[in-house]
Amino acid sequence: MLADRALTHIREMIATARLGPGDRVNEVEIAAQLGISRAPVREAIRRLASSGLVVSEPNLGSRVVQIDMAKIRALYEVREALESMSAGLAAQRMTDAERAALLEMLDEHAAQMHGQGSSTYPAGSSDWDFHLAVLKGSRNEVAWRICGSDLRDLLSLLRARHGRRPGRGEQALLEHRWVAEAIRAGNADFASLLMAQHIRASRDNLFAVLSPVGRPEEKEDRYDSNVA
Repeated sequence: MLADRALTHIREMIATARLGPGDRVNEVEIAAQLGISRAPVREAIRRLASSGLVVSEPNLGSRVVQIDMAKIRALYEVREALESMSAGLAAQRMTDAERAALLEMLDEHAAQMHGQGSSTYPAGSSDWDFHLAVLKGSRNEVAWRICGSDLRDLLSLLRARHGRRPGRGEQALLEHRWVAEAIRAGNADFASLLMAQHIRASRDNLFAVLSPVGRPEEKEDRYDSNVA
């Protein structure tokens, strides 16, 4: 379906930071890039508006939403609660094949990063692929719907903002591996703890990107790498 194709294209533009908060989503340009009419692009933009990623105003067109700090904090609170729970459940419910595939995925991410000669996480959905695999492995449909579907687009927008910070990619990959190893070992409590710390580290990294002074009032929440 052409609207699905347009939707995937716009999401990819956001995931790779080609479109950022406040940027105009130009349906004419996108239609030309894809070689399709404007109607399916308009439908894709409508879907993104329903998910909260795009805002449309009469006579002003559509733009990528700008998220304030309070909403960012709220989103990460939800992520931490649900994804840490999901990591613990995945440690209990994932099959041996799924546990092995999770670690193989991280090996592929490391190879991509090395191939790029970069300290940033591979562009696109690689980081999100890991989180989706853990959510799926939890066998919890509610956590999957909220984090894997309802909040997907907003979280993708935020990830594009902090994912390019020098050094964060290598650290995120290491944190992912710690979580995956705990899941493989079947240690639910440790997997949950490590995922919670990983989400907090991502949040703090994002706040550091958005504000030069960071968030000194919440330093106690920062990632303790000695836990591994």
